[in-house]
Amino acid sequence: MATRTRDFAERILLGTTLADKLFDPGVLEDRDPGRRWRGRAEPGRAPALEIADHAAPFVRDAALADPRARGRALHFFANHELLALELMALALLRFADAPPAFRRGLAATIRDEQRHLSLYLERMRALGTQFGELPLGGFFWRTVAALDEPRAWVAHMSLTFEQANLDHARYYREAFAARGDPTSAALMDAVYTDEIKHVGFGLHWFRSWRDPERADQADDGDGDGDNDDELIERHAAALVAPVSLRRARGRGFDRAGRARAGLPPTYIDAIENLPSARGRAPVVHLFEPTMERELGLPRGYSPDARTRARIADLEALPLFYAAADDAVLVREAPRPAFVRSLREAGVAVPEFVVAALDGPRIDAPELDEIARVEPWGWTPKLARRLAPLRDRSRAPRAPAAGWPASISSKATAVAALARLLDACAEPRLSAPESAGVVVESSAALELALARLRELGYPTIALKAPWGSSGRGTARVLPGPIPAPQRAWIDRILAQQGALIVEPWLERALDLSLRLTIEAPGRARIDGLGRVFVDARGQYGGALIGRATLGLAPELARFVHGDGRDPRWLDAIWDRVAAEVAATLAPSGYVGTVGVDAFIHRGRDGSLRLRPLVELNTRVHMGHVAVALERLVTKGSVGVWRLLAPGAVPDPLAPIELRGAKIRAGVLATNDPSRARVVVGLLAVAGSLAQAEALLNSDPNPTGSLLGS
Repeated sequence: MATRTRDFAERILLGTTLADKLFDPGVLEDRDPGRRWRGRAEPGRAPALEIADHAAPFVRDAALADPRARGRALHFFANHELLALELMALALLRFADAPPAFRRGLAATIRDEQRHLSLYLERMRALGTQFGELPLGGFFWRTVAALDEPRAWVAHMSLTFEQANLDHARYYREAFAARGDPTSAALMDAVYTDEIKHVGFGLHWFRSWRDPERADQADDGDGDGDNDDELIERHAAALVAPVSLRRARGRGFDRAGRARAGLPPTYIDAIENLPSARGRAPVVHLFEPTMERELGLPRGYSPDARTRARIADLEALPLFYAAADDAVLVREAPRPAFVRSLREAGVAVPEFVVAALDGPRIDAPELDEIARVEPWGWTPKLARRLAPLRDRSRAPRAPAAGWPASISSKATAVAALARLLDACAEPRLSAPESAGVVVESSAALELALARLRELGYPTIALKAPWGSSGRGTARVLPGPIPAPQRAWIDRILAQQGALIVEPWLERALDLSLRLTIEAPGRARIDGLGRVFVDARGQYGGALIGRATLGLAPELARFVHGDGRDPRWLDAIWDRVAAEVAATLAPSGYVGTVGVDAFIHRGRDGSLRLRPLVELNTRVHMGHVAVALERLVTKGSVGVWRLLAPGAVPDPLAPIELRGAKIRAGVLATNDPSRARVVVGLLAVAGSLAQAEALLNSDPNPTGSLLGS
């Protein structure tokens, strides 16, 4: 006698024993499917099989030589099979009015999953593991059981979780075989073969149930009634947080299985460009480089159109210093072709999460676990906007309102520089009286100007306490202050309450010291780099390699202590790091710090080092340069330039790898095809001149002292 499909589904879902879950119905007949189940549902489980809040951690590869460890690995997969069985049974009950062909296919899939679970249980027992001895997680249930529409169901179950299992099954088939366990490998191969069929089943029905809002989209003419180029977008749109496309990837990547399931090449490319499954909660990164402007305009700062375009062009930059299992918030997902170019160049690409970054509140619901949030820099306004993410983070570093604004003021850097110059007694540093002063009125400004001119500095630099990349700086020439500059001075004093007054020095070489404050009062030096700055003080890029590479003889002698004291600069940088750590300690600040420095001409024409010009309590372009340096093979030199789109060479020199690192070629660090204002290019070659030639740019951007 045939078994009703509804009775079969109810026994699997509501039964409490493994025998119920593995019940063999014989012949199935889908008569009288009954009323559609609605609302909340829970699977029947004996106490030993109850769903836990968190699953047991997965077994590390190094442990798989141990048979019991392989049994624990299979326990993880068996748990997923049990959840899949229950969810598919619920789908039969919930989607009672779905097309008969869908329901027949779903019932057949359940029988496959029952066979998989039986195989897992049998093999686990042989390896010394009992089902239920480890916590049974319920992520699948928590994210799928509430779905009440079959199209969303197949998007989650078939196209996401079962697609990821293509990777897992193939990966562990090979892992078990490599450890001398052909029985477990054959089990995973059987699962893999069925999963290809299951993904194809879900793909067919997902395409059949087209999004009503896209019902009039163009067919691409390949006979499936769908547009392949939009499949990835429709899949993403059908997912409900915390499930995202990233869940459609497992360990490794199985292109062949996806192709056999019928997934189109453009879709497979997009999934391949996603990061693989996370091993930890991600750090969430955000490129928001307007920190100093916001702090300097407490009544409100709105970037102009060009600044907004520049931010959008560079918003993916955190990908270079983020870990592979981190997340980077973006306004628009990068093109798959651009992401593929990064991967082919050896970049460990993190996840890109599209979010409304210009709104009053910034959130990414699909990120269910967050280690911490790390924007480019903190401001009180940004802290409020990021509250939805910060509230879910495990270990937020910054206070709820962000770090104190005072630590980012140039006045703080001026005071730190003065202490350094007074304490070091090093004749190769800037003269102590050149450290600059902070003034809070026009009268105090006039006194400071007079004092510096008496000391022999005819041209003076005025700096707003908060400003970046050359903005907020004015050069005052000898004589009366012109009316436009006077108006600027009055405006800065009114808005920010102070000005920094210091000599305008003839720069010979710009440097960047990259620090991390690991704990209040303790700094780690991450690197020293040479940067390219234009005449207005705006950042233009960095040398990727040894900062002293290619210097002209006079500069080379200076930085190496004329051959008599080659380590003198190292001692200075240690002093700078200690001073920065002590300066920031009272605030409790932890995180990245960028210290701008430069070599300049003294009043007598000799070279001097100004070891601390600005103190950037945020991520710094120098930290991006440190990350880029890790991509370049030993023996090659890199140049990272920020260029206008019209200055980008076409075509870019192809990337050549040595091992997993770049030996030569040009890598775009943001997508040139989308850039409106700026394109970052990393050029790598055997010498600085050759690298610059790849960009058709000037190898000596800051003057003849650099040499050739």
